[in-house]
Amino acid sequence: CYQCHGYEAQGSSATGPRLGPRPIAFAAFSRYVRQPTGQMPPYTTKVVSDADLTNIYAFISSRPAPATNLPLLRD
Repeated sequence: CYQCHGYEAQGSSATGPRLGPRPIAFAAFSRYVRQPTGQMPPYTTKVVSDADLTNIYAFISSRPAPATNLPLLRD
């Protein structure tokens, strides 16, 4: 996942969308991973088990929101 979505699920306009924090609902996430549209390849249960998919979702759900107030960058 990190190759397109980044180590923190932050995404990039050049590679893949942001996944976290606050990802889409698990049912929609699971459905998309299994049967994606666009450039993402499908990840069947042979590649990513349901348990692993649940753990991936837990990881992206746990990512903190990016900082919005950075005085050093603002000044």
